[in-house]
Amino acid sequence: MAKINLSNEQLHLIETALDFYSRMGALDLFRILEHESIDKILLDKHTTNKEFEVGDETMRGKIVEIGDGYIKTKGSWGNGDEIKTWTDIDKIQLSPNWADYHNDKKLVEIHLRNVKNIISSNKIGGHGNYGIHNKEISDSCRDAYDIYQVIRHEFWKEHTDRSSMNVASSFSLTGEKPQVKVELDTIADIRKQKLNNLKK
Repeated sequence: MAKINLSNEQLHLIETALDFYSRMGALDLFRILEHESIDKILLDKHTTNKEFEVGDETMRGKIVEIGDGYIKTKGSWGNGDEIKTWTDIDKIQLSPNWADYHNDKKLVEIHLRNVKNIISSNKIGGHGNYGIHNKEISDSCRDAYDIYQVIRHEFWKEHTDRSSMNVASSFSLTGEKPQVKVELDTIADIRKQKLNNLKK
């Protein structure tokens, strides 16, 4: 049996890739817009590149004060309006022009609908897809989905506040191939990885 050694973070990336592959095969094409890189490109496209100023809208609220090594913003984080101080200035992003951002996404969706219609001969609705059990999609999509389900379930088991109402609480394999075995990093493994990174 083939084996691969990964960190939990790398395994999450494989989990995402398997889900994405199975969805593309089922023509769930709108998921393209949820891809981290594509969303970032669209956000960057509609965000002005400028120095921060008091009054600017950011992804963390409106800037109310700029100091040496900090920025204060006013926003709502679940307890009404409040002011927060941020020292990780390099991670603060200006808000994009949301109207233009959403207009671009709608335009991409129109094109994706057209692609879906061409491929499926208009058999699938605008927001529809074939579904994982449809005979039109390849077994490789189902295999990818099964592996994804097993990985997702293992991560679900790691949560102390897990709920059985969560879709990851169980899985139903679509194929007859042997179940994939997944073992996540232990806390000791994660600590060792962090120590090794510090030594680099």
